Amino acid sequence: MMRHVAVVALLACLGLCGALWWQSGTVSDLEAENGRLTRNEVSLNWARAQAREAADVAAARAGRARQMSIEANATIEEIRNLQLGECANAQIDPDLAAILGRLLRTGED
Repeated sequence: MMRHVAVVALLACLGLCGALWWQSGTVSDLEAENGRLTRNEVSLNWARAQAREAADVAAARAGRARQMSIEANATIEEIRNLQLGECANAQIDPDLAAILGRLLRTGED
């Protein structure tokens, strides 16, 4: 009878050792997964910060473009409303036209 109790106790100890070994493997797997998830969280937070910064830059650029458009439209409207009187149909001096042409070509490059 004593031998049966000792065998049962030994089997119980072996079973507990097996369960602990299995649990330690599970814990190791969970620790590795936790490390991966933590690194992923850091990467996602960095990407989110970059996206917010890019959105801020895009909004600033759009605001500047709107302002430039408003200013350009105002300048065009001022030019349209110029009262040139007799000068409206006058010929431009050929030398001045050549200089302006060079300036326009240089500005296109």
